[in-house]
Amino acid sequence: MRLATKVSAFYLAATATLVLVLAAVALIAFRAFSLTAATAHAQTAAEIVRVHLTEAMLLGTIGERQRFLDRLRDVQNLRSARIVRAPLVDRQFGKNRQGEREPDAIEQRVLETGKSYFETVETLTESYFRATIPYVASAYGIPNCLQCHQVAEGSVLGAITVTIDLNVLRQHAILTIAAIVAIIALFAVSLLWLLNRLLRPITVTADEITEVVHGGVEGRFDRRIAARSSDETGRIAREVNRLLDAISQALAQINEPIARVFGWRHQHDNQLQAAVHAVRTMAAIAHFKQTIEEDREISEIYRRLYRLSRDTSAVAEVSLLECRNDEMHAIGDDGMAQTRCCPGCDPAIAASPELCRAYRTEHWVDGLTDPSLCAAQAVTTHHPDWGYLCFPIRFSGQVGAVLQWRLPRAQQREALKGAEQFQRYLTEAAPVLESKRLLAQLKESALRDPMTGLRNRRFLEESIDLLVSQTLRNQRHLAVMMVDIDFFKVVNDTYGHDAGDAVVRFIAKLLQESVRTSDWVIRYGGEEFLVVLVDTAAEAAIAVAEKIRSQLEKSAIPLPQGQTIQKTLSVGVADFPGDGDAFWQVVKYADVALYHAKETGRNRVVRFTPELWHEKEQY
Repeated sequence: MRLATKVSAFYLAATATLVLVLAAVALIAFRAFSLTAATAHAQTAAEIVRVHLTEAMLLGTIGERQRFLDRLRDVQNLRSARIVRAPLVDRQFGKNRQGEREPDAIEQRVLETGKSYFETVETLTESYFRATIPYVASAYGIPNCLQCHQVAEGSVLGAITVTIDLNVLRQHAILTIAAIVAIIALFAVSLLWLLNRLLRPITVTADEITEVVHGGVEGRFDRRIAARSSDETGRIAREVNRLLDAISQALAQINEPIARVFGWRHQHDNQLQAAVHAVRTMAAIAHFKQTIEEDREISEIYRRLYRLSRDTSAVAEVSLLECRNDEMHAIGDDGMAQTRCCPGCDPAIAASPELCRAYRTEHWVDGLTDPSLCAAQAVTTHHPDWGYLCFPIRFSGQVGAVLQWRLPRAQQREALKGAEQFQRYLTEAAPVLESKRLLAQLKESALRDPMTGLRNRRFLEESIDLLVSQTLRNQRHLAVMMVDIDFFKVVNDTYGHDAGDAVVRFIAKLLQESVRTSDWVIRYGGEEFLVVLVDTAAEAAIAVAEKIRSQLEKSAIPLPQGQTIQKTLSVGVADFPGDGDAFWQVVKYADVALYHAKETGRNRVVRFTPELWHEKEQY
């Protein structure tokens, strides 16, 4: 209930109660006044009659008393006057009741007790006052009662009954009370109007504060309250406006720098909700950035981007392309490279990244609004009612990866809204990816031989423990091949070191092409190579080694000067854990087998046997 309504209701109830109380008091007062006046009136009439009767008895005109009593009725409001005599008077003067009636019960009681009797009689139609007053003999005054009556002083000589009409008084009372009520009501209405005038600024200000609070809950702080007075109400309005100004300025100071730094567009008319959304998003982005900074590998970050894509906008399909060496390589949702290209793109972009619009323009491509925007897209080929969004990720001033969303165009609105937020994650992820990529490149360069591109001995030392533990856990074998170029020093001495380097590179390439991608080819020394065949026993490794030896023997190796040369190699093969419980022990056994191959004529493959181990000391 509104304050003004409650105050008005309370005031009206209080006024009505006051009117009722005043009316009741007035009625009681008028009644008491009427009875008092009627009593006095009756006593006056009784005294007049007594004096008249006394004079009449002295003058001998007592027989005319009834005419006198009849004339008393002409007195205003006096309805009747009747006299009755006491038995003492009858005994002295005899019973002479001409024109008199026998006393009624009330009059008889008054004659016996000598006490006056007063009574008010009220009906629906009339109201009158009856007074029965005794005449008591008294010796006081001239003349006095004892001059004519032979009775003792204080004896009751008779009684007079007077009835007085109260109807006129009652009407006057009702009219007077009605006038009082009307005056009070008029005063109350005037006071109520004045009270409403005084309360109106309070109620209107309260209503406006309520609207401002509702707007504040909805995040709108542009509404202000009018100060309608200079009292406390006006001061409250001004202070609330100050508070709203402070909140608006604070929210602007929060939202505007965030929007300026991150390039956000306001997506909420609700300033408060926009601030909460901005802070939550920043917190989520900060947490995401901290998480990917703690990831060890780029593949872990790629996996998070896949999950984030699906969580942000419930994207149906996601693909990630990594740009390396002017080529685009597909990355699966496990963060690892894939052999097939992105299913939403023309396979030609793998060799020609410039065909990708996102790669070429370096900004995200909205293929939901216009699927034909990118000529290299293949999304609509498989799903005519689908579209795509492509997000470039910049590394070192150029696009290092492109992430593609594929989903039905019916989800365009939600996807575009999520894409803007997703782009902020990519903005924060880009420098982390770049640093991880640089670290990976540094690590890669430290673990690769710069001339041949093969893994180096340091890589073997850092990584072999994991491979050994996997092999033992799976109860598999590793074949270790120690490869050495025959008479390599002759090449350097005869043709120069450039020719020696060309021979090393040629053989390194031959080794890589002759084994699986899961196998390891290590440049172990100057002209020495170590090949680790995963899940391969020594017997199968001998066949691989023999194939490599035979192919090199038939090959003509081109030299920088335009000449060609033929070379051979020797290979020692050992098995882990068949030949030894420790990997480096098996490497030593392979080296022993290689030494035996060279001692027995070179250009051959030798399998390690215990008989080849002549040293007394243990490894």
